[in-house]
Amino acid sequence: MRAYVVAVTAAPAGNKSRHPCSVPMKFPFCTPIIAAGLLFCLVGGCNSRSAVDQILTPIHMDFGDLFVQESVIRLDTTVLLGSRWRLDANSKGELLVLDIQSQGVHLFSPDGILVWTMLITNCNPEANFNFNAQASFLNDSHVAILINKGAIVLDQNGECVQTTTDADLATNTWGLCSHRDTIFAMPRDIRENSFIRAYSSDFTLIDQFPLPTPKFQRRASVMLTHSGLNMACFNDDVWWVYSENFDATPRLPRAGLTQYIPDFFVERTQDFPEYPLVDQSNFREITRMIDEAEAEATSVIGVFTLNNETRMIVYDSIDSSNEELTKGAIIASHSDRFPAVSTRFEETPEVAENGRLYIVSDSGDESTEEVINPTIIRYRFVPPSDE
Repeated sequence: MRAYVVAVTAAPAGNKSRHPCSVPMKFPFCTPIIAAGLLFCLVGGCNSRSAVDQILTPIHMDFGDLFVQESVIRLDTTVLLGSRWRLDANSKGELLVLDIQSQGVHLFSPDGILVWTMLITNCNPEANFNFNAQASFLNDSHVAILINKGAIVLDQNGECVQTTTDADLATNTWGLCSHRDTIFAMPRDIRENSFIRAYSSDFTLIDQFPLPTPKFQRRASVMLTHSGLNMACFNDDVWWVYSENFDATPRLPRAGLTQYIPDFFVERTQDFPEYPLVDQSNFREITRMIDEAEAEATSVIGVFTLNNETRMIVYDSIDSSNEELTKGAIIASHSDRFPAVSTRFEETPEVAENGRLYIVSDSGDESTEEVINPTIIRYRFVPPSDE
């Protein structure tokens, strides 16, 4: 389920009119790909930070032609996970689990064997998890955990190596990743004058990068990507995405930027209507209103790092033929190693890393009614050919 933050309201965003600018296709494998749009720039000149040279519709392929099941992982029952937990993976295939209910972080081997457990209160006695709690690999040997006070960093043995007190980091971070020894934080609340924050390895703020205001700002204040998935770090840059977008955008401006929009993507045409602050008397009605508005268009779940040079944008999409909610994705190579493709999922992926995709399966044994840790299915990505 995607995050609703219905207690927050925002002022209407000023929708800026746009005009087209055209640029020819540049990729040799684009012959079978249909151009879906042209460059749109802000009135008064193109903004290099958001300029797009071309918007293309990727080729559609079946999931089984892009992903091969590699293994089935049952997480070690030495620790029993609660019902609210989040997963991350590193390039070695290790699995990091943030267990919100136990206030702990667990590292599992690629085969699901428990390596270590750390309670966050062992690092900071005042620590607990709030709404945007996250645990992310910064690299193969360090982990960052967002808590109510700021952040905690653990080493490869699960030992606390740093605690940082930072109110903005603690309360207004929805994505975190590491790029060339710099830690980047994407805000949760995207409004005018919002920034991607850049930190040194000891979480000292060193720079900020401006973000455009969402087109549908009231919606952006209540409908978020999945936690930790509005930003991802690749070899070339840090890329971000809003839940209203069809593709991610790099942090720094560049020439020749191509974005992709799948043929099943239904674009949003209007913002949420105004509504009062939520209380017990209007919660059901406002939730119904949000659900109806969400059913009219596709929403982005987040951007995944399929590998260091391949992004995957995952969507919730309404199938117009049967009006059922389906999952889909685009997969694009930053180095043009293969043509961009789209595909469909039966289940939403939890994490992607090092060419692997992790999807959570069952969370119990129906035959014995025993509560056990979930099964995680690991798939290997098979890049499509350009023929």
